[in-house]
Amino acid sequence: MIALARMLGSMLIGAAAWQSAHPPLPNLSPAEFERRVRQAVQLDFQVQRDFTYLEQRRDVKISKLGKVTIGPLRTFQVLPAPAPGQTYKRLIAENGVPLSAEELARRDAEHQKDIADAQERQRRESASQRSDRLERAAAEQRQRDQILEDAFRVYAARIEGRTTVDGQPVLITHLTPRRDAEVSTREGRWMKQFEGQLWVAEADYQVVKIDMRATSDVTIGWGVVGRIHKGSRVLYVRRRFENAWLPAETTYEASGRTLIFRPFQFNVSTTYSDYKRRDKSMNE
Repeated sequence: MIALARMLGSMLIGAAAWQSAHPPLPNLSPAEFERRVRQAVQLDFQVQRDFTYLEQRRDVKISKLGKVTIGPLRTFQVLPAPAPGQTYKRLIAENGVPLSAEELARRDAEHQKDIADAQERQRRESASQRSDRLERAAAEQRQRDQILEDAFRVYAARIEGRTTVDGQPVLITHLTPRRDAEVSTREGRWMKQFEGQLWVAEADYQVVKIDMRATSDVTIGWGVVGRIHKGSRVLYVRRRFENAWLPAETTYEASGRTLIFRPFQFNVSTTYSDYKRRDKSMNE
C-alpha cells in the first residue's frame, strides 16, 4: 500500500508539473482573438523605424516579353529617417563583394543631394502643392490600412497549439479564408486564395510568423499580368530583439506563367539582421 501511495503521489506530482509547464490554450472567441491581434499589429515600417539594420535581397524582374529574371544578391545598410521618404537604403555589397570606398562616397553624396533637393522643393512649394503632397502620403497610409483591414475580413483564425520562439510562448493558429468576404484591395482578393498558419506572441499578440500557401492558381499583375500556381508559398518571420518583434525573413516560393505563357519558378528571400538602436540625435 505504501508503495502504491508513493507511485500515485509521484504520478500526481508529475501531472501537476506537466500542467504547469503546459498550461491550457487560451479559451478566446474568434472575435476576442481578432481584437487582441488587431490592437497589437504594427507594420514593418513602424517597428523598424527606431533601428538601423542590414537587408539582403534579390529582386525579381519581369521584362516586357514576360521573361522572369532574378537579380544579384544585394546587401543594404538601412538607416531610417524621421521624415517620410528619407530612409536611406545604402547599398554596401553585391553578391558578397563590398562596394569600394569611392563608390560608397559617391552614393552617399547623391543621397544627401536628393534630401537637400526634396527639402528645397518643400520650402518653395505652394499651399496647393503641399496639400497634394500630404494627400499622397495620407493615401498611401489609407492603402496600407485597407490591406490590413481586408486581412481581418478574409481570415478566420483557430488556435491550434503553442510553441516557444526566442524564449517566448507563441500561439499557433490556422488561418482559413472566407471566400465570400467583401474586400477593397487587390491584395484582399489574393488573400482569399491563400491558407496557412499565423503565429502570435502569447504575451502581447504581436505577429511572429506567417506561413501561407496558395490553394488554387492566382491571377496576379507584375506589370505583365500572369498567374502563380497552386502551392506557391509566402513565408514571413520575425525574431525578438530587446522588447520588439522585428522582421527577420520574407520568402516567396512561386511557380507559374506570365501572360504570354512563359513559365517561371523562383525561391527568393529577403533577410533582415544586425539590428541596432538608431541614434536619434543624428536626425535632430
